[in-house]
Formats: sequence, structure tokens, C-alpha cells
Amino acid sequence: MMDTMQISKDMRLVGSVWHNPVDGRIYMGRAGERYRGQVVFDISTIEAQVVLEEVLGLARPQYNLRRACRVINMPELVTSVDIATKLAGVEKVPPLAEAEISAQSYTRVNFDLWKNVVHIVVEDEARKRALHDIFRVHTEDAARDLARMENKQVKEVLETATAVTGQSWNAMTTPPNNDYDPFDKIGEVIETILSNGYEPNFMAVSHKAWNAFIRNSYVKGMIEAGIVNVGQQGGSFSLPGWPSIQVIVDYALTSSNAIIGDSTAPAVVLGNGPTEAARYRNEPSGYDAFIIRQWLEPKLVVGDAIRKLTDVVT
Repeated sequence: MMDTMQISKDMRLVGSVWHNPVDGRIYMGRAGERYRGQVVFDISTIEAQVVLEEVLGLARPQYNLRRACRVINMPELVTSVDIATKLAGVEKVPPLAEAEISAQSYTRVNFDLWKNVVHIVVEDEARKRALHDIFRVHTEDAARDLARMENKQVKEVLETATAVTGQSWNAMTTPPNNDYDPFDKIGEVIETILSNGYEPNFMAVSHKAWNAFIRNSYVKGMIEAGIVNVGQQGGSFSLPGWPSIQVIVDYALTSSNAIIGDSTAPAVVLGNGPTEAARYRNEPSGYDAFIIRQWLEPKLVVGDAIRKLTDVVT
């Protein structure tokens, strides 16, 4: 954020606030400044707070790929998190024998959060000519782009998972039957993750892959029987011996991939840092502006808890 000392007399900072993800409160000042309190002293700060709350509220439902992560809230930009690994039990312990101690071990993961920035500029002419709330439109666009950037960055981490060659869900040599049953390869991946000691609870796919999945001739009957549930934002399925899998659909994902994993392991951690908003006025150029900054970093933590199924659509 521009420091007050660096702002010229013609470009005036008139309010800044930041959202602490740990306690969910909004504070005056800039992210990282130790709590200056929540008292709002002037109208400009109130406006910055309102914009920040509105952007966060609009963006939150669009953070689709957060559901594939364990979200850890971080008020600091640089931090470390200890992730516990699974315990190994001892089989067939004889009577009166002391079982070998299997202490929980931890992996330290270091985070250095980066920032995504949306700069909202409303020139005087546009505001004066508009027949509607033009700033509201800009706010909605800002929320949408914050979500787009986060989903894209989470996708890039999800797709670094170990790859397993799949089979095309939409291949159809002899209509109306598809060539492959999607559950063959999905089942192999789930069994691999289960054998590693984790329980997959999500499958993340693109809209193209999800469309191919639900239209596959092997899947249609399961949908009609209620075994596979289809919703607007994805769905879920549960087959005998398998846990319930939540389907996450997002356009950011590569269309030929399906990511299957355990978000509680966690396979991927999303370091969720502070979000801040600042308002300023540029008088010579004739515009008002808001800057929204969001700090975050996703990381692949437990590789055995996630797999990338490739070539699922052609």
C-alpha cells in the first residue's frame, strides 16, 4: 500500500483497512500493523471498510477450489506450520508385551505469502454519466477476479500431484455406448490413496470433464438410480466400499485432468493471509480509486493423499 509519506499532495490517501483472517475482524491501517483497534474515526475509513466487506462477501462463494484444501488462516505474511503425519500401529502384540512406541511426527512447512491485487478506478466522467451504481459493478468485478486468481493458483498446485494415466470419459467408438467406464480408473486412484492411509473426499474437475462424466453411458444409470448425485456446482457419488466423494467443478482446472484427494490429510494447505483495502483520490486525473490486496499461498503438503488422473476427456 502507498505510504502516506509517499503520496503527493495531488494523490491523497483517504482511508485504509485490513481484514484479519484469524479473528475475522477488520482493523484500521495496513495489513501487518499491530492492532490499531477497530474504532473508525472518519468517513473515508468507513467507506474502505464497507468496500472490503462487500468484496469479501461477494468473493467467498466463488472460492471453489478452497474445498480441496485445508485452509489455515495466517495474519502474518511469513510463517511456519507443523503438519502431523499419520501414526503407524503395531500388529499382533502378544500378551504382557509392551508395544513399540510410535510417536507422531511432524513436517514443518514454511509459507511466504504472495499478494493478489485488484485496482478499482472510477473516473469522474463515468460516475457522472452513469444511470446505475457503477461502483457496485466494479466491486462485483473485483470480487470475481480475486476468486479467479485464487482458484487459478490453487489449481496450479493441485495439478502438481502424482499423475495416473486415465481413460477418456467421452470416447465413443460405437454409439450410444462409451468406450470406458470412468469408475474403473477412479476406483484405482481411490484404492491407491486408501492404501497410503488416507481417505479421499473430493474429486476436482473442469466443466468439460464433468459434462463428459455425467453423460457417460456407464454413469447415466447410476444417476437415474440416485447413486450419483448431480448438482449445479458439482455433485457427489458413493459406491460400495468407497467413501463419499464431493465433486468440485471449476473452469480453472485443465479439462483433461481429474484431481482426487483428501483435503483433511491435508493433501494441499492454503495459507490464507490478510486482505486489505485502501481508498485514494487522484485530483489531477479526476478519479477515485480503491486498491484491494489479498495475501495467500497454496502448497502441496502430503503427496500420498492426492493423485492427478490424466486424459479423462479427448
